[in-house]
Amino acid sequence: MKMTFELPADLAKQLKVRAAEEGVKLKDLMAEACRLLLLLPKERNKKAKAHKPLAPFFKGGHPAKPSEELTPEKVDEILWGPNE
Repeated sequence: MKMTFELPADLAKQLKVRAAEEGVKLKDLMAEACRLLLLLPKERNKKAKAHKPLAPFFKGGHPAKPSEELTPEKVDEILWGPNE
């Protein structure tokens, strides 16, 4: 089946060079690349889902007062106890 699509110029050049190095036609190199991609669709989907932003934990609220602000030092104290 014949398909037409656009690639960034630098990627197209790299593909042409790779095809020439391997002594294959560009269309055969692209077909093999697509076959390899289709072997891993579930892995790609897992990675894509892992990068979605997290939902907020709560709605509303107010800015923290200076005494309530969660600084790295306060987190350390919460996790490990007061510094002595």
